[in-house]
Amino acid sequence: MNKNYIYIFLLLLCPSILFAIDSFEETAGTGFVINTNPPGVRIFIDGIERGRTPASFTNFPQGEYHIKLSRDGYRDKNFITTLFNSSRIVASITMEEERGFVQVNVIRDPDSPEWLLLNPQIVSDETSSFEDNTLNLSAGLRTIRVRSFGWEETSVSVLVTDGESKTIDIIMKPAQFKIGNASLSRRRFNPLNPGKLGETDLYFEVTSPGTAEITITNSGGEEIFNRVLGVFDTWLQHITWNGRDSGGNPLPKGVYTVSIKSDLAQEDVLKLEAHINYSSNIIPLSLDSNISGLIYTPMPHVLPPGSYQFDAGILIGRCPPGFPEDFGFPFKINMRISPVNRLELTTSFNINPYLKNQTLFTVWGISGSAKFNIFNNDIISFAAGISYSWMSETYPDRGIGFYSPFSLELSNFSIILCPAFFWHGPEGLTPSLLLGAGVLYKGSRINTGISARCELDFRKNNLDLKFLAGAEAHFFPPPSNLFFSLIAGVWTQGHRTGGYGGIRIGIIN
Repeated sequence: MNKNYIYIFLLLLCPSILFAIDSFEETAGTGFVINTNPPGVRIFIDGIERGRTPASFTNFPQGEYHIKLSRDGYRDKNFITTLFNSSRIVASITMEEERGFVQVNVIRDPDSPEWLLLNPQIVSDETSSFEDNTLNLSAGLRTIRVRSFGWEETSVSVLVTDGESKTIDIIMKPAQFKIGNASLSRRRFNPLNPGKLGETDLYFEVTSPGTAEITITNSGGEEIFNRVLGVFDTWLQHITWNGRDSGGNPLPKGVYTVSIKSDLAQEDVLKLEAHINYSSNIIPLSLDSNISGLIYTPMPHVLPPGSYQFDAGILIGRCPPGFPEDFGFPFKINMRISPVNRLELTTSFNINPYLKNQTLFTVWGISGSAKFNIFNNDIISFAAGISYSWMSETYPDRGIGFYSPFSLELSNFSIILCPAFFWHGPEGLTPSLLLGAGVLYKGSRINTGISARCELDFRKNNLDLKFLAGAEAHFFPPPSNLFFSLIAGVWTQGHRTGGYGGIRIGIIN
Protein backbone atom coordinates (compact mmCIF):
# COMPACT_ATOMS: atom_id res chain seq x y z
CA MET A 1 0.00 0.00 0.00
CA ASN A 2 1.31 3.48 -0.88
CA LYS A 3 2.41 5.29 2.27
CA ASN A 4 0.63 8.48 1.16
CA TYR A 5 -2.71 6.66 1.55
CA ILE A 6 -1.67 5.60 5.02
CA TYR A 7 -1.02 9.25 5.95
CA ILE A 8 -4.42 10.34 4.59
CA PHE A 9 -6.21 7.50 6.37
CA LEU A 10 -4.55 8.30 9.71
CA LEU A 11 -5.19 12.04 9.43
CA LEU A 12 -8.89 11.43 8.70
CA LEU A 13 -9.08 9.03 11.61
CA CYS A 14 -7.24 11.33 14.05
CA PRO A 15 -6.53 14.91 12.84
CA SER A 16 -4.41 15.67 15.94
CA ILE A 17 -1.79 13.25 14.70
CA LEU A 18 -0.62 15.99 12.31
CA PHE A 19 0.89 17.80 15.27
CA ALA A 20 2.01 14.72 17.23
CA ILE A 21 4.14 12.78 14.79
CA ASP A 22 7.35 14.13 13.26
CA SER A 23 7.73 11.19 10.91
CA PHE A 24 5.29 8.36 10.17
CA GLU A 25 6.12 6.02 7.32
CA GLU A 26 5.45 2.58 5.95
CA THR A 27 8.28 0.06 5.40
CA ALA A 28 8.58 -3.62 4.56
CA GLY A 29 7.84 -6.03 7.39
CA THR A 30 5.18 -6.36 10.05
CA GLY A 31 4.24 -4.58 13.29
CA PHE A 32 5.50 -1.12 14.17
CA VAL A 33 8.59 0.70 15.47
CA ILE A 34 8.60 3.72 17.77
CA ASN A 35 11.62 6.04 18.11
CA THR A 36 11.62 9.20 20.21
CA ASN A 37 13.85 12.16 20.92
CA PRO A 38 14.87 11.92 23.71
CA PRO A 39 14.82 8.12 24.13
CA GLY A 40 13.68 6.32 27.26
CA VAL A 41 10.01 7.32 26.87
CA ARG A 42 7.43 4.95 28.35
CA ILE A 43 5.14 3.31 25.76
CA PHE A 44 1.49 2.47 26.55
CA ILE A 45 -0.44 0.44 23.96
CA ASP A 46 -4.17 0.36 24.60
CA GLY A 47 -3.50 1.40 28.21
CA ILE A 48 -0.85 -1.28 28.93
CA GLU A 49 2.79 -0.30 29.40
CA ARG A 50 4.91 -2.18 26.85
CA GLY A 51 8.43 -0.80 27.41
CA ARG A 52 10.53 2.24 26.60
CA THR A 53 11.72 3.78 23.38
CA PRO A 54 13.33 2.90 21.09
CA ALA A 55 11.18 -0.21 20.70
CA SER A 56 10.03 -2.58 17.98
CA PHE A 57 6.82 -4.67 18.08
CA THR A 58 6.27 -7.55 15.65
CA ASN A 59 3.76 -9.78 17.45
CA PHE A 60 0.70 -7.56 17.22
CA PRO A 61 -2.06 -8.63 14.82
CA GLN A 62 -3.47 -6.19 12.29
CA GLY A 63 -5.90 -3.67 13.67
CA GLU A 64 -6.17 -0.27 15.29
CA TYR A 65 -4.11 0.63 18.39
CA HIS A 66 -4.09 3.64 20.70
CA ILE A 67 -0.52 4.61 21.68
CA LYS A 68 0.47 6.92 24.51
CA LEU A 69 4.02 8.16 25.11
CA SER A 70 4.95 9.49 28.53
CA ARG A 71 8.07 10.80 30.24
CA ASP A 72 8.58 13.00 33.29
CA GLY A 73 9.20 16.61 32.30
CA TYR A 74 7.61 16.15 28.86
CA ARG A 75 4.08 16.46 27.58
CA ASP A 76 2.26 13.20 26.91
CA LYS A 77 1.69 12.34 23.29
CA ASN A 78 -1.22 10.23 22.03
CA PHE A 79 -1.94 8.87 18.59
CA ILE A 80 -3.76 6.02 16.87
CA THR A 81 -2.14 3.74 14.34
CA THR A 82 -3.52 0.93 12.20
CA LEU A 83 -1.42 -2.16 11.46
CA PHE A 84 -1.63 -4.20 8.25
CA ASN A 85 -0.19 -7.65 7.66
CA SER A 86 1.80 -6.50 4.63
CA SER A 87 3.73 -3.54 6.09
CA ARG A 88 5.45 -2.05 9.12
CA ILE A 89 4.76 1.42 10.51
CA VAL A 90 7.79 3.41 11.74
CA ALA A 91 7.06 6.45 13.94
CA SER A 92 9.81 8.93 14.87
CA ILE A 93 8.52 11.41 17.42
CA THR A 94 10.01 14.43 19.17
CA MET A 95 8.73 14.89 22.71
CA GLU A 96 7.86 18.40 23.84
CA GLU A 97 9.21 19.65 27.14
CA GLU A 98 6.89 20.96 29.80
CA ARG A 99 7.85 24.62 30.01
CA GLY A 100 6.68 27.82 31.62
CA PHE A 101 7.58 31.50 31.68
CA VAL A 102 8.97 33.54 34.56
CA GLN A 103 9.18 37.32 34.30
CA VAL A 104 11.83 38.78 36.60
CA ASN A 105 11.44 42.34 37.88
CA VAL A 106 14.70 43.65 39.35
CA ILE A 107 14.07 46.43 41.87
CA ARG A 108 16.57 48.71 43.60
CA ASP A 109 16.52 48.81 47.37
CA PRO A 110 14.87 52.13 48.37
CA ASP A 111 17.90 53.08 50.50
CA SER A 112 20.49 52.45 47.74
CA PRO A 113 22.48 55.44 46.40
CA GLU A 114 21.26 56.85 43.12
CA TRP A 115 24.76 57.02 41.62
CA LEU A 116 25.26 53.23 41.88
CA LEU A 117 24.56 51.75 38.45
CA LEU A 118 22.28 48.69 38.37
CA ASN A 119 22.93 46.54 35.32
CA PRO A 120 21.51 43.15 36.31
CA GLN A 121 22.57 39.80 34.90
CA ILE A 122 19.78 37.24 35.21
CA VAL A 123 20.64 33.55 35.00
CA SER A 124 18.95 30.28 35.91
CA ASP A 125 20.16 26.80 36.86
CA GLU A 126 19.48 25.55 33.33
CA THR A 127 20.00 26.68 29.77
CA SER A 128 17.02 28.84 28.87
CA SER A 129 15.89 31.44 26.40
CA PHE A 130 15.66 34.99 27.68
CA GLU A 131 13.80 37.99 26.34
CA ASP A 132 12.65 41.21 28.02
CA ASN A 133 13.55 39.89 31.50
CA THR A 134 11.39 36.80 30.86
CA LEU A 135 12.86 33.32 31.18
CA ASN A 136 11.51 30.32 29.28
CA LEU A 137 12.20 27.45 31.71
CA SER A 138 11.47 23.76 31.87
CA ALA A 139 8.87 22.74 34.44
CA GLY A 140 10.01 22.04 37.99
CA LEU A 141 11.68 23.86 40.88
CA ARG A 142 14.16 26.31 39.38
CA THR A 143 16.72 28.68 40.90
CA ILE A 144 17.04 32.16 39.41
CA ARG A 145 20.06 34.29 40.25
CA VAL A 146 20.58 38.02 39.72
CA ARG A 147 23.96 39.73 40.02
CA SER A 148 25.20 43.19 39.21
CA PHE A 149 28.53 44.78 40.01
CA GLY A 150 28.25 46.74 43.25
CA TRP A 151 25.20 44.79 44.43
CA GLU A 152 24.71 41.69 46.56
CA GLU A 153 24.01 38.59 44.49
CA THR A 154 20.44 37.40 45.07
CA SER A 155 18.80 34.08 44.24
CA VAL A 156 15.23 32.79 44.53
CA SER A 157 13.57 29.44 43.90
CA VAL A 158 10.41 29.30 41.85
CA LEU A 159 8.13 26.41 40.86
CA VAL A 160 7.65 26.46 37.10
CA THR A 161 4.50 24.77 35.77
CA ASP A 162 3.76 23.78 32.19
CA GLY A 163 2.19 26.49 30.06
CA GLU A 164 1.90 29.04 32.88
CA SER A 165 3.49 32.47 33.33
CA LYS A 166 4.68 33.86 36.65
CA THR A 167 6.14 37.16 37.80
CA ILE A 168 8.69 37.52 40.60
CA ASP A 169 10.21 40.64 42.16
CA ILE A 170 13.88 40.61 43.24
CA ILE A 171 15.12 43.46 45.40
CA MET A 172 18.82 44.26 45.03
CA LYS A 173 20.84 45.71 47.91
CA PRO A 174 24.23 47.48 47.61
CA ALA A 175 27.22 45.25 48.32
CA GLN A 176 29.83 46.05 50.93
CA PHE A 177 33.25 46.67 49.38
CA LYS A 178 35.53 43.63 49.75
CA ILE A 179 38.74 42.32 48.21
CA GLY A 180 39.42 38.61 47.77
CA ASN A 181 40.60 35.67 45.65
CA ALA A 182 44.05 37.09 44.91
CA SER A 183 46.50 35.01 42.86
CA LEU A 184 49.69 35.29 40.79
CA SER A 185 50.05 33.72 37.36
CA ARG A 186 53.74 33.02 38.10
CA ARG A 187 55.02 32.85 41.66
CA ARG A 188 58.56 32.40 40.32
CA PHE A 189 59.73 34.28 37.26
CA ASN A 190 62.76 35.75 35.55
CA PRO A 191 62.29 39.41 34.44
CA LEU A 192 64.82 38.81 31.64
CA ASN A 193 62.60 36.20 29.99
CA PRO A 194 60.89 37.55 26.87
CA GLY A 195 57.38 39.03 26.76
CA LYS A 196 54.79 37.50 29.07
CA LEU A 197 57.34 34.91 30.22
CA GLY A 198 59.21 37.65 32.11
CA GLU A 199 56.14 38.95 33.93
CA THR A 200 53.66 37.84 36.53
CA ASP A 201 49.97 38.75 36.45
CA LEU A 202 48.24 39.66 39.71
CA TYR A 203 44.52 38.90 39.79
CA PHE A 204 42.01 39.75 42.51
CA GLU A 205 38.28 40.35 42.87
CA VAL A 206 36.28 43.22 44.31
CA THR A 207 32.60 43.45 45.07
CA SER A 208 31.77 47.09 44.28
CA PRO A 209 33.21 50.41 43.03
CA GLY A 210 36.24 51.57 44.94
CA THR A 211 40.02 51.74 44.75
CA ALA A 212 42.86 49.51 45.91
CA GLU A 213 46.55 50.06 46.47
CA ILE A 214 49.15 47.54 45.28
CA THR A 215 52.39 47.61 47.27
CA ILE A 216 55.45 45.41 46.70
CA THR A 217 58.17 45.19 49.32
CA ASN A 218 61.47 43.33 49.42
CA SER A 219 62.59 40.89 52.10
CA GLY A 220 63.80 43.81 54.23
CA GLY A 221 60.36 45.46 54.20
CA GLU A 222 61.44 48.28 51.88
CA GLU A 223 58.75 49.46 49.47
CA ILE A 224 59.96 49.17 45.90
CA PHE A 225 56.72 49.38 43.90
CA ASN A 226 53.37 51.09 44.47
CA ARG A 227 50.30 51.67 42.34
CA VAL A 228 46.71 52.75 43.03
CA LEU A 229 43.99 51.06 40.96
CA GLY A 230 40.37 52.09 40.47
CA VAL A 231 37.65 53.24 40.43
CA PHE A 232 36.53 49.65 39.72
CA ASP A 233 33.62 48.91 37.43
CA THR A 234 33.79 45.09 37.31
CA TRP A 235 34.55 42.18 39.62
CA LEU A 236 37.85 40.82 38.26
CA GLN A 237 40.92 43.06 38.46
CA HIS A 238 44.33 42.54 36.92
CA ILE A 239 47.76 44.15 37.01
CA THR A 240 51.02 43.00 35.42
CA TRP A 241 54.36 43.27 37.23
CA ASN A 242 57.60 42.87 35.29
CA GLY A 243 59.97 42.46 38.24
CA ARG A 244 61.04 46.09 38.24
CA ASP A 245 60.67 48.92 40.72
CA SER A 246 58.54 52.04 40.21
CA GLY A 247 61.38 53.60 38.21
CA GLY A 248 61.59 50.67 35.79
CA ASN A 249 64.85 49.27 37.19
CA PRO A 250 65.28 45.46 37.36
CA LEU A 251 65.22 44.16 40.91
CA PRO A 252 67.71 41.67 42.34
CA LYS A 253 66.70 38.06 42.90
CA GLY A 254 64.82 37.32 46.08
CA VAL A 255 61.39 37.02 47.67
CA TYR A 256 58.99 39.96 47.35
CA THR A 257 55.71 40.51 49.17
CA VAL A 258 52.74 41.76 47.13
CA SER A 259 50.09 43.47 49.28
CA ILE A 260 46.61 44.55 48.20
CA LYS A 261 44.61 46.86 50.44
CA SER A 262 41.91 49.52 50.31
CA ASP A 263 40.69 52.27 52.62
CA LEU A 264 37.16 50.91 52.12
CA ALA A 265 38.10 47.43 53.39
CA GLN A 266 41.02 47.90 55.77
CA GLU A 267 40.53 44.47 57.28
CA ASP A 268 40.91 42.79 53.86
CA VAL A 269 44.66 43.09 53.32
CA LEU A 270 45.80 40.33 50.95
CA LYS A 271 49.44 39.27 50.75
CA LEU A 272 51.21 37.08 48.20
CA GLU A 273 54.83 36.09 47.67
CA ALA A 274 56.63 36.49 44.34
CA HIS A 275 60.09 35.02 43.73
CA ILE A 276 62.47 36.66 41.27
CA ASN A 277 64.95 34.08 40.03
CA TYR A 278 67.28 34.97 37.17
CA SER A 279 68.26 31.34 36.67
CA SER A 280 64.68 30.44 35.75
CA ASN A 281 64.87 30.64 31.97
CA ILE A 282 61.79 30.28 29.80
CA ILE A 283 63.12 30.93 26.33
CA PRO A 284 62.59 28.99 23.09
CA LEU A 285 65.53 26.82 22.12
CA SER A 286 66.29 24.76 19.04
CA LEU A 287 66.15 20.96 19.14
CA ASP A 288 68.29 20.39 16.06
CA SER A 289 71.00 18.74 18.19
CA ASN A 290 68.38 16.30 19.56
CA ILE A 291 68.70 18.13 22.89
CA SER A 292 67.57 21.70 23.54
CA GLY A 293 69.99 24.57 22.92
CA LEU A 294 71.35 26.39 19.91
CA ILE A 295 71.32 24.73 16.49
CA TYR A 296 74.71 23.05 16.95
CA THR A 297 75.36 23.47 20.67
CA PRO A 298 73.13 22.05 23.43
CA MET A 299 72.67 24.34 26.42
CA PRO A 300 72.44 23.52 30.15
CA HIS A 301 69.26 25.58 30.60
CA VAL A 302 66.06 23.68 31.38
CA LEU A 303 62.49 24.89 31.61
CA PRO A 304 60.93 25.46 35.05
CA PRO A 305 58.57 22.67 36.20
CA GLY A 306 55.26 22.73 34.36
CA SER A 307 56.55 24.77 31.41
CA TYR A 308 56.60 23.53 27.84
CA GLN A 309 57.62 24.44 24.28
CA PHE A 310 56.01 23.20 21.07
CA ASP A 311 57.10 24.20 17.58
CA ALA A 312 57.09 23.04 13.98
CA GLY A 313 58.85 24.18 10.83
CA ILE A 314 60.54 23.37 7.57
CA LEU A 315 64.06 23.63 6.15
CA ILE A 316 65.02 24.24 2.54
CA GLY A 317 68.42 23.67 0.99
CA ARG A 318 71.28 21.23 1.06
CA CYS A 319 71.13 20.00 4.64
CA PRO A 320 74.15 18.69 6.54
CA PRO A 321 75.13 15.02 6.67
CA GLY A 322 72.64 13.18 8.76
CA PHE A 323 69.99 14.30 6.31
CA PRO A 324 69.72 12.95 2.75
CA GLU A 325 72.67 14.01 0.62
CA ASP A 326 70.96 16.01 -2.08
CA PHE A 327 68.55 18.94 -2.02
CA GLY A 328 65.76 18.40 0.54
CA PHE A 329 63.05 20.14 2.53
CA PRO A 330 62.63 18.29 5.86
CA PHE A 331 59.67 19.07 8.12
CA LYS A 332 60.08 18.74 11.89
CA ILE A 333 57.80 18.86 14.95
CA ASN A 334 59.44 19.42 18.36
CA MET A 335 58.30 19.45 21.96
CA ARG A 336 60.12 20.00 25.25
CA ILE A 337 58.62 19.85 28.73
CA SER A 338 59.80 19.96 32.33
CA PRO A 339 57.90 17.46 34.50
CA VAL A 340 59.93 18.13 37.67
CA ASN A 341 62.55 20.61 38.86
CA ARG A 342 65.85 20.54 36.90
CA LEU A 343 64.71 17.81 34.48
CA GLU A 344 63.72 18.45 30.87
CA LEU A 345 62.42 15.95 28.32
CA THR A 346 62.31 16.52 24.57
CA THR A 347 60.93 14.66 21.60
CA SER A 348 61.00 15.30 17.84
CA PHE A 349 59.38 13.82 14.78
CA ASN A 350 60.71 14.60 11.32
CA ILE A 351 59.84 13.77 7.73
CA ASN A 352 62.60 14.27 5.19
CA PRO A 353 61.53 14.32 1.53
CA TYR A 354 64.50 14.69 -0.81
CA LEU A 355 65.41 14.48 -4.48
CA LYS A 356 68.06 12.09 -5.69
CA ASN A 357 68.68 11.43 -9.36
CA GLN A 358 65.46 13.37 -10.04
CA THR A 359 63.51 10.89 -7.91
CA LEU A 360 61.61 11.81 -4.75
CA PHE A 361 62.42 9.75 -1.65
CA THR A 362 61.13 10.12 1.91
CA VAL A 363 62.93 9.31 5.15
CA TRP A 364 61.30 9.78 8.54
CA GLY A 365 62.64 9.60 12.04
CA ILE A 366 62.06 10.22 15.74
CA SER A 367 64.32 11.35 18.55
CA GLY A 368 64.13 12.02 22.25
CA SER A 369 66.35 13.24 25.05
CA ALA A 370 66.56 13.81 28.78
CA LYS A 371 68.61 16.62 30.31
CA PHE A 372 69.31 17.22 33.99
CA ASN A 373 70.61 20.56 35.24
CA ILE A 374 73.29 19.66 37.79
CA PHE A 375 74.25 23.19 38.83
CA ASN A 376 72.68 26.55 38.12
CA ASN A 377 73.15 30.09 39.41
CA ASP A 378 73.33 33.60 38.01
CA ILE A 379 76.84 33.05 36.55
CA ILE A 380 77.44 29.36 35.81
CA SER A 381 75.19 26.55 34.65
CA PHE A 382 76.10 22.92 34.03
CA ALA A 383 74.02 19.93 32.87
CA ALA A 384 74.25 16.39 31.53
CA GLY A 385 71.99 14.86 28.94
CA ILE A 386 71.43 11.78 26.85
CA SER A 387 69.66 11.49 23.53
CA TYR A 388 68.49 8.79 21.15
CA SER A 389 67.59 9.21 17.49
CA TRP A 390 66.25 6.74 14.96
CA MET A 391 65.65 7.05 11.24
CA SER A 392 63.88 4.77 8.80
CA GLU A 393 67.13 4.43 6.87
CA THR A 394 70.74 4.32 8.04
CA TYR A 395 72.08 7.88 8.25
CA PRO A 396 74.89 9.32 10.39
CA ASP A 397 72.61 10.97 12.94
CA ARG A 398 71.08 7.68 14.04
CA GLY A 399 72.29 6.50 17.45
CA ILE A 400 72.83 7.50 21.08
CA GLY A 401 74.55 10.65 22.29
CA PHE A 402 75.84 11.86 25.64
CA TYR A 403 76.18 15.63 26.19
CA SER A 404 77.69 17.77 28.92
CA PRO A 405 76.84 21.44 28.22
CA PHE A 406 78.33 24.29 30.26
CA SER A 407 77.42 27.99 30.11
CA LEU A 408 78.77 31.25 31.46
CA GLU A 409 76.09 33.92 32.05
CA LEU A 410 77.13 37.52 31.35
CA SER A 411 74.13 39.87 31.69
CA ASN A 412 71.93 39.11 28.65
CA PHE A 413 74.53 36.86 27.04
CA SER A 414 75.17 33.15 27.50
CA ILE A 415 78.46 31.65 26.33
CA ILE A 416 78.12 27.90 25.85
CA LEU A 417 80.57 25.04 25.48
CA CYS A 418 79.47 21.46 24.99
CA PRO A 419 81.59 18.33 24.49
CA ALA A 420 79.64 15.22 23.49
CA PHE A 421 80.08 11.63 22.39
CA PHE A 422 77.83 9.99 19.83
CA TRP A 423 77.53 6.26 19.15
CA HIS A 424 76.19 5.53 15.66
CA GLY A 425 73.68 2.79 16.27
CA PRO A 426 74.65 -0.69 15.05
CA GLU A 427 77.67 0.56 13.11
CA GLY A 428 80.20 -0.08 15.88
CA LEU A 429 81.14 0.85 19.42
CA THR A 430 83.62 3.58 18.52
CA PRO A 431 81.99 6.96 19.19
CA SER A 432 82.35 10.26 17.42
CA LEU A 433 83.55 13.28 19.39
CA LEU A 434 81.42 16.42 19.08
CA LEU A 435 82.79 19.77 20.22
CA GLY A 436 80.24 22.59 20.21
CA ALA A 437 80.35 26.28 21.17
CA GLY A 438 77.93 29.16 20.87
CA VAL A 439 76.73 32.53 22.09
CA LEU A 440 73.10 33.42 22.88
CA TYR A 441 71.71 36.93 23.35
CA LYS A 442 68.48 37.13 25.39
CA GLY A 443 66.36 40.21 24.71
CA SER A 444 62.85 41.20 25.69
CA ARG A 445 61.39 40.69 22.20
CA ILE A 446 64.07 38.66 20.38
CA ASN A 447 66.66 36.00 21.15
CA THR A 448 69.54 35.51 18.74
CA GLY A 449 72.40 33.07 18.72
CA ILE A 450 75.28 31.66 16.73
CA SER A 451 76.78 28.23 17.21
CA ALA A 452 79.33 25.90 15.67
CA ARG A 453 80.24 22.25 16.04
CA CYS A 454 83.22 20.16 15.01
CA GLU A 455 82.65 16.41 14.65
CA LEU A 456 85.50 13.90 14.72
CA ASP A 457 84.58 10.41 13.52
CA PHE A 458 87.11 7.88 14.88
CA ARG A 459 85.53 4.92 13.12
CA LYS A 460 87.53 5.55 9.96
CA ASN A 461 91.24 5.18 9.36
CA ASN A 462 91.44 8.67 7.91
CA LEU A 463 89.87 11.01 10.42
CA ASP A 464 86.61 12.28 8.97
CA LEU A 465 86.23 15.91 10.05
CA LYS A 466 82.89 17.66 9.78
CA PHE A 467 82.34 21.34 10.62
CA LEU A 468 78.92 22.99 10.98
CA ALA A 469 77.88 26.53 11.86
CA GLY A 470 74.49 28.16 12.23
CA ALA A 471 72.62 31.30 13.22
CA GLU A 472 69.12 31.68 14.62
CA ALA A 473 66.66 34.31 15.79
CA HIS A 474 63.47 33.83 17.82
CA PHE A 475 60.87 36.62 17.80
CA PHE A 476 58.18 37.14 20.47
CA PRO A 477 55.24 39.31 19.37
CA PRO A 478 53.59 40.73 22.52
CA PRO A 479 51.50 39.90 24.42
CA SER A 480 51.03 36.25 23.37
CA ASN A 481 53.27 33.24 24.08
CA LEU A 482 53.78 32.60 20.37
CA PHE A 483 57.23 32.81 18.86
CA PHE A 484 58.65 32.72 15.34
CA SER A 485 62.09 31.39 14.49
CA LEU A 486 64.44 31.91 11.56
CA ILE A 487 67.42 29.57 11.23
CA ALA A 488 70.26 29.21 8.75
CA GLY A 489 73.35 27.07 8.56
CA VAL A 490 76.39 26.06 6.56
CA TRP A 491 78.50 22.92 6.73
CA THR A 492 81.54 21.26 5.23
CA GLN A 493 82.83 17.71 5.24
CA GLY A 494 85.77 16.75 3.08
CA HIS A 495 85.10 18.13 -0.38
CA ARG A 496 81.38 18.54 0.27
CA THR A 497 79.72 21.76 1.43
CA GLY A 498 76.17 22.98 1.78
CA GLY A 499 73.83 25.55 3.21
CA TYR A 500 70.20 25.76 4.22
CA GLY A 501 67.57 27.97 5.87
CA GLY A 502 64.21 27.55 7.49
CA ILE A 503 61.36 28.98 9.50
CA ARG A 504 59.41 27.72 12.50
CA ILE A 505 56.44 28.77 14.59
CA GLY A 506 55.73 27.65 18.12
CA ILE A 507 54.33 28.36 21.55
CA ILE A 508 56.11 28.43 24.88
CA ASN A 509 54.74 28.76 28.39
